[in-house]
Amino acid sequence: MKHLMATLTMGAALASTALAGVDAMQNLQKPQSGKAAQFSFGGEKNRDFLLDGKPFQIRAGEMHPQRIPRAYWRHRIQAAKAMGLNTIAFYVFWNDIEKEDGSYDLTGMRDIGAFIDMCAEEGMWVLFRPGPYVCGEWDLGGLPARLMKEKGAHLRTMKNAHFMEEQTRYLEKMAEIVIPRLCKNGGPVLMVQLENEYGSYNSPHSHVEYIQWLKKFWEDKGAGPFYLSEGATRRHLRFAVPGVALGLDPAEREKDFQVAWSVNPEVPVFSSETYPGWLRHWGEGNWKPSREVLDVVRWYMKEGKSFNLFVLHGGTSFGLTAGANCNSNEQEDDIEPDLTSYDYGSPIGEQGNLTAEYHEYRDIIKSALPAEAQVPEPPTTPAAMQISAFTPEKAEAFGRYFARPQSTYDEPPTLEALGQNQGMAIYCATLPAGPEATLNCRVHDMAQVYVDGKFVGSINRMKGQTGIRIPARSAEQSIRIVVDTFGHINFHHKMEKDNKGIVDAVTLDGTPVTGWKVSLLPLKTVPQPCSPRRACVNIAQSQSGCFKAEVQLEKVADTFLDMSAWAKGYVWVNGHLLGRYWSIGPQQRLYCPAEWLKEGKNEVFVLDTHRTEPAPIRGCTERNTEVLIDTENANNVW
Repeated sequence: MKHLMATLTMGAALASTALAGVDAMQNLQKPQSGKAAQFSFGGEKNRDFLLDGKPFQIRAGEMHPQRIPRAYWRHRIQAAKAMGLNTIAFYVFWNDIEKEDGSYDLTGMRDIGAFIDMCAEEGMWVLFRPGPYVCGEWDLGGLPARLMKEKGAHLRTMKNAHFMEEQTRYLEKMAEIVIPRLCKNGGPVLMVQLENEYGSYNSPHSHVEYIQWLKKFWEDKGAGPFYLSEGATRRHLRFAVPGVALGLDPAEREKDFQVAWSVNPEVPVFSSETYPGWLRHWGEGNWKPSREVLDVVRWYMKEGKSFNLFVLHGGTSFGLTAGANCNSNEQEDDIEPDLTSYDYGSPIGEQGNLTAEYHEYRDIIKSALPAEAQVPEPPTTPAAMQISAFTPEKAEAFGRYFARPQSTYDEPPTLEALGQNQGMAIYCATLPAGPEATLNCRVHDMAQVYVDGKFVGSINRMKGQTGIRIPARSAEQSIRIVVDTFGHINFHHKMEKDNKGIVDAVTLDGTPVTGWKVSLLPLKTVPQPCSPRRACVNIAQSQSGCFKAEVQLEKVADTFLDMSAWAKGYVWVNGHLLGRYWSIGPQQRLYCPAEWLKEGKNEVFVLDTHRTEPAPIRGCTERNTEVLIDTENANNVW
């Protein structure tokens, strides 16, 4: 009888929750400039979101303004609104807005305040996700690389005073932006997220006091309420804090909600990341949507549950912003670099195109809403154009872009220790005379090795390589190790060990190689050759090449530069680094937005790390979508 009564009680509670959820869909309130609104928790056991005292369903779509050309922000927000959503969720990437001198660049795609204001103008609420750590398949999860200056520095912990000092300064800047834009102050921001999937970090330095510190920081600024995003198991939820809503990544069934409530019973629970597609790494298959999530959204709308589609629109990890994943195992150096495109198989494609799934989601959501919701028609996809094939010309020799270094180090320093985030570098030293030997060298992430200017082989971290055979030498010879990098690992505590460059002592048959000099090439801007008066690094048999072209355009529109005839490298258009390309795919085309092109002469610069002769490039109206390898969507199966 006791078991029966417990079952009946739970059934009644679920029915009550479902009724509250259905009522929540009737609350169609929108932000109004300057008019305060009260967002809070309430209802039975404090498990409902309330907007001005009435149940409210959050129907959010994730998009990141720092991955979207600013000219298209409004288009993407309008597309979310036309799907029947009422909220935009977005990450802020700390390392993209803070410059090396500690000042902040909040212009263009980085103008976070302007993006929030635009959401309000379009009648959309906001979930603000400032980090400081956010993951997002972004370089080091959004944390600045300078935090890695000391190898093995612990991140996301109060036990590192330097980290706490730096993140506090960053959060102060975020507070300046968001506090005036909270809904209680007349803006559109409903909630601030505290940290991101902290329960998945798996670091011995993780502790609930860190989350409590973040909560107090924001409370002292006048923010609230808050939520955490975590995996949908009790282990992942072990850092839950009373009074903080729980977002699950994802919550796709009633059981997920009940697990969260078993940990933190008196707060709202919602799906903070529901995945309509999934990320991709170099060497995997192409993007594709997760069709089963259509039924999940249908269930959300039937029950009135709150959710966030991650990502509704992925956009592009321009420049060097793409991160990398890793396997959560004991292997130290594994890495899975993320593509430049963050398309994700999303309902709104990389160029803003509305997929077939977009319209299916729209039909599901729209049909469940009351008629007075007045869901608008979707916006038109921005124009795209073809560009006739052109072949760049050779620029300066590859070594001419590396000034000969002066400082000498006993052991090779990491790039972070030298103040550089990613990019390329040439490590120079002298090898003694001797027989053929093994050079042990841990490189993050790829390297080409030259002895007396002659190419002797490569080291590839992705293949688990940590050494190379060096030919016999009758006298001392120079060694040049040309290092190329991927973005830092952005998930799991392995990110704390993902320094770039040569990351350990180098030995030749067990004997340390010392006397290292390092020449840097950051790649944030178009590489410039050394002045004729300054010595550069000589590499006679370089496997890499630099190329440039001038392309005349009568008109401009979005395009995708097809790099399928090239090997691996980087492309700049009019000074803008589009990102990385690599022939192993699946991505073969790089998105170039119209705002980075101009009528008349356009300058294209290519640095290919595995080609010495140019190849044709053409502009296409869409990215390549062919599926050569069938890669399953993981969708965070905890």
